[in-house]
Amino acid sequence: MKLEAVSRILALALLMTATGLVRAETLTRGSNLSVDAADDGRMLIDLAGGLWLVPHGGGEAQQLARDANSVRRPRWSPDGTRIVYTASDGDAQRLWLHDVPSGDTRRIGANGGLDLHPEWHPGGERIVYAADRRNSGLDLWEIDLETGLQWRLSDHAGDETEPAWSADGRDLLYVHRDSDSWSLVLRPHGLPEERLVTSDTRIAGPSWRPDGSLVMYWQEDGDDLVLNMVILSTPRLVRRFADGEDFTAAPVSWLDRHRMFYVADGVIRQRLFNAWSSRTVPFRATMSAHAPAAVERVRRKLPRIDVPDGTFVVHASRLFDGVVGAYQADRDIVVEGGRIAAVEDHRERPGAIVIDMGDLVVMPGLADVRTRLPEGADETTGPLLLAAGVTTLVAEHEEAGHLNRVWSGKELPGPRLLRAADWAAGAVSELADSQTPGLAGVLDSRPARLIGFDDVIARRFGEPPVIEAGRTSVVLGSRGNGLPAGIGLHAELRALVAAGLRPEQALRAAGVNAAAALGVDPALGRVATGAVADLVFVDGDPLDRVDDALNVVAIVRNGRFFSIAGLIERAEAARNVE
Repeated sequence: MKLEAVSRILALALLMTATGLVRAETLTRGSNLSVDAADDGRMLIDLAGGLWLVPHGGGEAQQLARDANSVRRPRWSPDGTRIVYTASDGDAQRLWLHDVPSGDTRRIGANGGLDLHPEWHPGGERIVYAADRRNSGLDLWEIDLETGLQWRLSDHAGDETEPAWSADGRDLLYVHRDSDSWSLVLRPHGLPEERLVTSDTRIAGPSWRPDGSLVMYWQEDGDDLVLNMVILSTPRLVRRFADGEDFTAAPVSWLDRHRMFYVADGVIRQRLFNAWSSRTVPFRATMSAHAPAAVERVRRKLPRIDVPDGTFVVHASRLFDGVVGAYQADRDIVVEGGRIAAVEDHRERPGAIVIDMGDLVVMPGLADVRTRLPEGADETTGPLLLAAGVTTLVAEHEEAGHLNRVWSGKELPGPRLLRAADWAAGAVSELADSQTPGLAGVLDSRPARLIGFDDVIARRFGEPPVIEAGRTSVVLGSRGNGLPAGIGLHAELRALVAAGLRPEQALRAAGVNAAAALGVDPALGRVATGAVADLVFVDGDPLDRVDDALNVVAIVRNGRFFSIAGLIERAEAARNVE
C-alpha cells in the first residue's frame, strides 16, 4: 500500500517537464491489489483504480476498459471472455460487465444501494454479489445476465458479503458479520447453513479449492493477516496455511487444485498448495497521459464583494494557521479591509479594536469544494451555514450569484458561494457514509438541527475507506456523501480521520489543499498576511480531536466579526419577516 502511494506521488510530480510534456508512469506493484486468473493463466488486476490484464507468467500489463476508474475485484467469467467488477457510478459502487473480444462495457444490476464483491456462477449465466438495498445491511443477491432478473439469497441481521460458489455450482460460501462477530458460512445445496468458523476478528476473502475439498480464507491475527483453510472433512478441520507476508485480503485465485495466486507486498504471488514458499509473478503497467506542450497553472482571484472599511485585531491565545500542525501561542491577527494585514506577537494596542475570545482556538475558515446546498436554500440559509464554520462553498444554485452577494454582506452573512460550473476542483474526498465514526454526533449537532436534515444517509462502502500512508494532498468535498453543505463537511472531516489522516491533515483538506485545488492559494485556507479574513473560533482542541471543529463559537467572514448566537438571530429574524 505504501509503495504504490509513493510511486503515485512521484509520478504526479513528474507529469510535466519544463516544456509541458507528459512522462509515462510505470508501476510494478499496487496497493490493495487483487488478482484473478483465467484457465489459460491470464490474470486480471485492479491497479491504481484501473482494469489491467497480465499475461500468463507475468510481463507487460494491458489496460482494459480505459474509461473505467475505481475498479475493484475484477473476476473472469468461466469461459474467459467477460469480466465483472465494481466501480463507482456517481455516488455509489455499481456492478460493471466488460466484454473482452469487443471491448464493450455496460453497467448491470439495480439502481440505488451499494453493490460489492461480484462472483460468477460456474454456469456463466449468473453473478452473485453483496448489496445494500434498504440501508439496513448488505445481503447476498444474484442476477441473471440474460433477463436482468435479480433475487435475494440472504437476509440476516448485519452484513453478508464476499460470496463464492463451489465449482459444481451447488454450494455457496460467504462471510457474515454481525456487530463485532465474523463467521464463515457454508450453505450446502438443500441443507441448512453451517458456520464453519466464527471469530471476533475480521474474516475475509473466502475461496474454494477447485476440487471442493477445502476453502481458504483470510483472518486478522493481531496486526497481521493470515491465510487459513477449513478442510471439509467430518469433522471439519481448521488449519493455518500461510503467514509472515503483507497479504491483501482478496480471495485466493486457483488455476487448478495445486496452483494458486494471491497478493502480498503489493505484488502477485504464485504458490503451489504443498509448497512452503511463494514466487513473485512480475508485471509492468505503463500509464501515460497527454497534455498540451505548454501548460501553466492558472492563479485565480476570489471575488471581493462588499468589503468593509476599518481595522481590528483578533488576539489568538491558540492559533492554528492552517499550515503548521501545532498551535502558535499569543498571536495577534490584524484585519484590514477584509484581508489579513499582519500576524504578529501579541502586544498592547491602545486605541485599537481588539477581539479577545480567551482560550478559544482561532483557525482558517473551512472550505467544501464540491457540495450541495440544503433543499430550499435561500438568503436566510447563509448565517446557518456560516455557524458550522464553513466560509467557502462550491455548489450549484440557480441564484448563486445573488446569494454570494447577499452572503458577503453584513445583514445576512454566509459562506462565499462559488458556482461549481466555474470552479471545478478535480478529485475530492467524498468518503463519509453511514459507517463513518462520529456521524451521529454530526447529525445531532446544533448546526445540523439549524440547517435541517431528516433523511437517511446511505452506506456507500463495504469496508471503511483507507487513505494510503503518505497521501496528504486530499481535498475535501462532500457532495457524494448525500449530506447538505455544512453537515456534509464535518462528516467528511470525521471520515478523513477515520481513513488514516491526522486531524490537522483533515483540516488542511478543507483549507490549504482546497485553496490549491481551486487555484486561489495562498489567499484561502490559511491565517497569513494577504489571506482573506475568514476565521473560525472553536472551543476545544481540533488538532487533537477533529470533532471539536464543530464547536464553533464565532466567525470572521469577509472582515466582519459575528457570534454564532448573532448569526442564528439574524436568520430567524429574516425568516419571521418573510
